[in-house]
Amino acid sequence: MTPDFHSVEPFPLFIDSAPPNSANYFSSPMAMAAIQLLATSSSSSSREPLFRKPRVSMPIKVSNYLRLRYYQYEVTFGLYMLTPREKIIFNLIIFTVFSALLFALFWGFEPFIVNGFCRLLYYITGSFSNAPQICS
Repeated sequence: MTPDFHSVEPFPLFIDSAPPNSANYFSSPMAMAAIQLLATSSSSSSREPLFRKPRVSMPIKVSNYLRLRYYQYEVTFGLYMLTPREKIIFNLIIFTVFSALLFALFWGFEPFIVNGFCRLLYYITGSFSNAPQICS
């Protein structure tokens, strides 16, 4: 007994697998009129646009960009469901941690790089004689 795949699958994956009595949706007069309307409007749209986008100033673009980023930040971290007081506390904690990281980066990164360079120089040459001023 062979299974009838047309009764199992509501939307056929391929045209060949469609049942022979399926409806041809493009044969109706309404569909043909819509296709003709789309064809005529697309040929005239190449000459001039039907709808012209309004010009947006740069401050409005920047404002919209920042609003979008803040919305993404709220959705990512789940801040949209906190009260305003909880949002302020959470943002202060994030700002403090971020400031501490920046402080450590700017004040501690240079000695880290110099110390790493001196160690690498010592491992390669065996002495600090090539860079005595930096590694003293």
